Amino acid sequence: MAKLYFNKAIVYEDEAMATDENATENYGRAYDYYKKAFVVSREALGVEHSKTVRYRGILGQPTYNWFSERRNENVDKLVAEQVLGTA
Repeated sequence: MAKLYFNKAIVYEDEAMATDENATENYGRAYDYYKKAFVVSREALGVEHSKTVRYRGILGQPTYNWFSERRNENVDKLVAEQVLGTA
């Protein structure tokens, strides 16, 4: 599932880069799918797995960090919850 979400995110990201029309909306969709890929990978493979680290790195890029901040989401908190078992 993580790979499927990742690939879907790439499609939206490519659409966002190809045109200014709906770019923010497409980056937002890409963010949602990258986040889903990260969460599924984290749960299935663990926080230190290379794919999980890759997905987390993408979410840390300025474009996706902007969405995280705008939505009051904290991807680092998701990592801490997994590692420390806290809510």
